Amino acid sequence: MAHKCTSPECEFSLPDSYPLDKCPWHVVPGRGPVKIAAALAVAAAGLGGGFAYKKFKTYLREKQLRKERKERRQRDAGASEQRRAVRNGAAPKSRKRPRKRKTAATTKSKPAA
Repeated sequence: MAHKCTSPECEFSLPDSYPLDKCPWHVVPGRGPVKIAAALAVAAAGLGGGFAYKKFKTYLREKQLRKERKERRQRDAGASEQRRAVRNGAAPKSRKRPRKRKTAATTKSKPAA
């Protein structure tokens, strides 16, 4: 006999051979087009729905890790630039004033004879 999705207010009937207790829509995380694609993948996998779900969760976890690494790299790059600037003597508020150039000595004009 078919069983129903265990999510509240979901009346979706699932076949006996379906290994998961929830329907494909409620099994996958996320929202929008990503969730639709994942739900279709789980539904298409049929008996391998659990495998597709695990793969999708791994994909989402790796995507989040890539995003965090990218943010960390940008944050670290900004901090190292500031350290490099201080090390090179280019402190942001203590700028040196440029020295005035020496003017050429005026030559004495010869008296007209």
